[in-house]
Amino acid sequence: MISASFFAGEKVFYLMAFIIILSGFYLFFTKKNLLLAVLALEIVFNGINLLFATVSFYYGDLKGQMIVLISLSVAAASFAIGLILVLNYYRIKKTLNIEEMSELREKIEDGGDQY
Repeated sequence: MISASFFAGEKVFYLMAFIIILSGFYLFFTKKNLLLAVLALEIVFNGINLLFATVSFYYGDLKGQMIVLISLSVAAASFAIGLILVLNYYRIKKTLNIEEMSELREKIEDGGDQY
């Protein structure tokens, strides 16, 4: 097994993980497209998994790496469900604009038509 002292570039992985997480949050909060918001959340999950795997490798614990594998499979399933929801919303409304979703919510709360 490779020891943690062999892995000299560990700080690079920390930095990359934080850059990936921050870029995902940036995309999530700045873009007004529902599909891009779902993709941005997936980017954040992948950055967190990279950070978790790096810390797990640094401490020599395989449990963390197993959790990352499980987390990746759960993230893939949740991304598929989110993509299906986005696709169904697009079929109904013919738009992916997040601002129009808030207008729809206000309309429903006022007792108007649901579609």
